[in-house]
This record gives sequence, C-alpha cells and structure tokens, in this order.
Amino acid sequence: MTQNTTLQRSNATHYFFGDRDMDFIFQWSLGAAKTGGLDSGELFHIASRIEDGDTAGWVAEFEGFGDAQRALAERWAGQGRRRSAGEVMMKAYYAYRQAWQFAGRGERFLPLISKYEAAFRRAVELLALPMTFIEVPFEGASLPGLRIDAGPGTPTLIVIGGGDTSKEDMYHLAGRNAWERGYTTVIVDLPGQGSTPLRGLHLMAETERPVGAIVDHLVGTYGQDTAKLAIIGFSGGGYMISRALMSERRIAAGVASTPILDFGAVLPVEVVEAMATDGAMKDSFRMYLWRSGLAEPVDFARLLATFTTDPGEIRSAFLSIAGLSESPVLVDQARRFHEALPVERKTLLEFDAASGADAHCQVNNPTRLAQEAVDWLDVTLGVRA
Repeated sequence: MTQNTTLQRSNATHYFFGDRDMDFIFQWSLGAAKTGGLDSGELFHIASRIEDGDTAGWVAEFEGFGDAQRALAERWAGQGRRRSAGEVMMKAYYAYRQAWQFAGRGERFLPLISKYEAAFRRAVELLALPMTFIEVPFEGASLPGLRIDAGPGTPTLIVIGGGDTSKEDMYHLAGRNAWERGYTTVIVDLPGQGSTPLRGLHLMAETERPVGAIVDHLVGTYGQDTAKLAIIGFSGGGYMISRALMSERRIAAGVASTPILDFGAVLPVEVVEAMATDGAMKDSFRMYLWRSGLAEPVDFARLLATFTTDPGEIRSAFLSIAGLSESPVLVDQARRFHEALPVERKTLLEFDAASGADAHCQVNNPTRLAQEAVDWLDVTLGVRA
C-alpha cells in the first residue's frame, strides 16, 4: 500500500508489531495500564504468542487471556478479595475488548461484545466505583452511557469516542483520569459507537442531535449547570463534538483530538478501499461497516464525505489537539480548523515525539493528555485561576 493511501495512527516508534495498525492497538493497550488495563508484562507475553499480522491469532490469544483473568477474578471474589478481583476483572474486560478489535470477519465478533461489556460491569461492581450506567433518551431509542460522579458542584465533562470505540474504552483513555482530577465524567456512545448498532443506531453526520440529547438528559436529570459543562472528542469524536458545537450553545468548552474539517478529505475512497484490504486493518474495517450499517467500502466513503464542519459557527471555548506522528492530513486539518475558530478563548496543542503522546488521540500517553486537557478546562471553566 503506497503512502498516499495510508492513514497513519501510530507514532514513529516501533513498539512490537510490524503491521502498523496492530502496533497502534498495542500502543493503545500499553497506554491503559495506569487506568486498570493490562500491565506491560501481560501485554508483551500475549504479543509474544502472536505472529505479526495474524489477526486470528490476536483474537484467540487476547480472548484466552481474558477467560483466564475472568476465572481468577471470580475465584478471588469468592475468597472475599473484592478489590483484587475487580482489578483482575477489569483486565479481563480489556483483553476481551482488544480481542474484538480484529474479530470483524469472524464468528467471535458479536460474542466478544457481550463478554467485554459483562466483564466491565462486573469489574465496576467489584471495585465499587461511583459509576452509574445510564440511558440517554434519543429519538425513540436510547444511547448507553456511564456517569462517574465526582461530587456536588463539580464540573462535568462529556467524553465522546471515535469510530473504533466504546464507552468502556473512553473510561480508560480519558474518563477515569478526568474523574480523578475532579470532574463528574459522562461517557456516552453516540449512534454507531459501542454496541449501538445492535439497537439499530448507526453513524450519522448530524451529531448535534445525539449530543443535544445528552445535554438535555444532564440538565433534566441532574440539574446540570451548563457554565460548568465541557465536552471532549477523540478521533472521529473530534468531528462529532465539533459538529455539535456549531449549534449547541449550552456547552461552555470543547476539546478535540483531533478536530476535523472534512472527513471525506481524511478518508477519501482510495484510502477507504485500501483499509478494507490491507494488513490487520482489513479485519478492523468490518467493524466500520457494521457501525455504519453499510455493506461496501465505497458506501462508507460516501457517508464520510457528508461529515463536514464549519468552525466559524462555534462559540464555545476550544482546545484543539494533534499528535505530530499521526497522519499529516489530520494535523493539517487540526491547524486549519483552529485558525478558523472565531472564539477568544482557544488553544492549539501539538504533541511531539519527546512528549510520548504523539500518536493518534495520545493513546500512548493518556496521562499527559489528561494533564494538558483538564488543566486547560480548569482555567477555562473557572475551576482555578
């Protein structure tokens, strides 16, 4: 595959796998160790048993490790070791979720969704996290979410993932870190994310509709002070929150890694077709078709061409983030988007290799991401001077 059909997400440093998409997911997994994902010794053990580019082997090894962790967690829970059991069950969740990443063309695809969601719920129960599983009413259906309560009077951060993600992923990438830094964190799967396709909900251009429903729910159910309400979006979620903020005036601040002007320019037909046939990505790509409710790569590319934003319509304070090792087209769009923002309070943050956060969505250093994004929000929302 030539460079002009490559969507680069990993950083320039080779972690383990030669296949770039497989190595990106491995980087993402390593970044989650501090929030309760798999530790490095576990990840490198699993990786050592997988042949480079072998997605079937990846699925089998990660699922098998998850099964072993789940059994250990329940054994410890039966012995009254609830915290340790919860920590191990969260590892089972993470292993199942990573197995699912490349299961798109196999019979394990749907069963793994049930396994990772159940393991996450059980981990939350065993750890006694102050988390509630919520349902946000949306146009005759509902959007599943998580709410982690930081206490009365705290600011609230809505977290939105991208095309690969589920609400559980976002707990590890940003939700837990924001909560530990004093934010009530609300993580919701928009149409097409997580397991919402099982509810008949698929990716859509008009993300102001589901984001507006989330704000309605927070105001109506929790009496949300919108002056203390912010939103952060990752990857495709950068588009989703930027599009929503063009018309949603009840959110005080937005953060996007990365903001996107024109998704069709990021993923034109030739790139989408390459994704559907090249390396490990071809087995992730089935997930995108499932999320969009479409059958063919060209149809997916046509859908993405409708995903555009106009930063000139945004009125919220805005933090634009880009990792300098990700796709040059994403970095360019982030810069042009940011330049076009008409708001007084705006910041462009770019992570270089020395930061260790230069990969797509800062998956290789979510701690640095939280330090920068949450500190910026603290000042913007008046949490601190």
